[in-house]
Amino acid sequence: MAGTVFVYGSINTDLVVYCARLPQPGETVSGGTFASFPGGKGANQAVAAQRYGAAVAMHGCLGDDTFGRDRLASLAEAGMSTAGVRVVPGAHSGVAQITVDAVGENTIAVAPGANTLFDGSGITWRVPRPGEVLVSLFQNEVPQDTTETLIENAHDAGHVVIWNLAPTLSRRPSERTLRFVDYLVCNRNELAALTGGTSAEAESGKVIAQARIPLAWGVVNLIVTLGKEGSIWVSPKAAVPVGAFSVDAVDTVGAGDCFCGVFAAALSEGMDVPGALRTAAAAAAISTTRQGAQTSMPMREEVVAFLSRRGG
Repeated sequence: MAGTVFVYGSINTDLVVYCARLPQPGETVSGGTFASFPGGKGANQAVAAQRYGAAVAMHGCLGDDTFGRDRLASLAEAGMSTAGVRVVPGAHSGVAQITVDAVGENTIAVAPGANTLFDGSGITWRVPRPGEVLVSLFQNEVPQDTTETLIENAHDAGHVVIWNLAPTLSRRPSERTLRFVDYLVCNRNELAALTGGTSAEAESGKVIAQARIPLAWGVVNLIVTLGKEGSIWVSPKAAVPVGAFSVDAVDTVGAGDCFCGVFAAALSEGMDVPGALRTAAAAAAISTTRQGAQTSMPMREEVVAFLSRRGG
C-alpha cells in the first residue's frame, strides 16, 4: 500500500557546469558543459519519495518569476500535491550554482531567495487513521525557526518525523525539538557541526561515539550517512551499519536527497528500518549514475530490480 509523505522545505533551480575538475579559489576552469535542472533539497526529496510510490504533498515558497513558474509546473508534473507551495510576489526563486567534476564530486553555492520566506502558515495537519503511517520530512534550507516549529506540530499530529540536517545548521537545534524527531539524518560534517566535534574525528572511526551525543539529548534514532561507506543507524540499543552499493558514479548531486526521500517513502509503507535504509541506499546509488538531482531519482521498479540483482 502506498504511503503518504509530507515534505517541508526548499525549491530551487540548479544551474550546473560539468568540467574535468573542480576549480581552486581564484581559478577559472574552462571547457565545461552546462545544464539546468529542478532542484532544492525539499523538492528533490519530494520527487524521490513520489517516484518510489508515496503520495507526496510539498510545502515551500517560490517567487513569481520564470524559475518559480517552471518549478511549480515540474512539481505538479511529478504527480505530487503543490497546494502547500506559496508563490510570493516580488521575490526571486531559489537557485543553486553547481560545479561537477569528472568523477561526480561537486561544489554548490545557493541563493535561497523565496525559500527564506517560508513560514509554514496555513498548514492543516492530517492525523493518521488507525494502522496508517504519515511521514513528515524536513531539511535545512528554509528558516530553522520555521522548521523547528513545524517539527513539533508534525509530532503532535502523530506523524513520523525525519529531519535531514543538510546542508548546514545556523545554530544547534533545541533539545525540545530534537525530542520530537524520530529519525535525525546527517553526514559526518553535519554530525560534527551538531555535536561540536570534528569531521576528522568521524573519519578516524569515532563516528559512533559522536552519534551517541545527540541520543543523550533525546534523539530517538540517528542515521549517519557515510557516502561510499554506506550509513550507520544509531539508537539507544545498538549501532547498525548498512552497506552502500558500488556503481560507476557520474554525478553525486542529489544522492543524499534521494536517500532521504526513499527512506521516508519506505517507512510510510511500514517497512522496517534496516529494509528502508537498504532500499534508500540502492535508490541513492542509482541516482549517482545519472546527471542532475530530481532528474536522477529512480522509479520504484528500478530500485526493486536493482536490489534483486544485488541480492537485497
